[in-house]
Amino acid sequence: MFTAVSADLNGGFTITAPVDVVFELFSPLGERLWVPSWDPELLHPPGVQWERGLIFRTREERGEAVWMVTGLDRDRHEVEYHRVEAARYVARVRVRCRPNGVGQTQVDVTYTFVGLSDAGNEEIASMSRAAYEEKLKRWQAWIGDHLARAAEPGGRRPGAA
Repeated sequence: MFTAVSADLNGGFTITAPVDVVFELFSPLGERLWVPSWDPELLHPPGVQWERGLIFRTREERGEAVWMVTGLDRDRHEVEYHRVEAARYVARVRVRCRPNGVGQTQVDVTYTFVGLSDAGNEEIASMSRAAYEEKLKRWQAWIGDHLARAAEPGGRRPGAA
């Protein structure tokens, strides 16, 4: 009988930009601006770019992932996604942005993984706090690079797709 393994990983980082700008970068299309190879396919409902209930898919390292926006509070700058990688695991991803001083934003990110197979359980068991912290450092650098490019003359505005 299969028994699912679960793991919670959380951490955060600071970005030098206003909270409204930073939060929009965690939308499906906003992430396209700073995540290498991120190319979400918005599926349902038609014409929706970022609302609770939006379903989209991405191509991951090991195949396709299906995502659903399960919570979105723009006023509180909080979003929750559920990502399903069939035959591997389900991940709940929570992002919270909050002002942290003048012109700075604290970004807190929590992933909760639940295995769907022995392979998924093994992958979850191999996840480390150190690797997660490195992932968040990459995110911080990528977002910082995007914002710096956007601030250059002729650069892309933060949040522009």
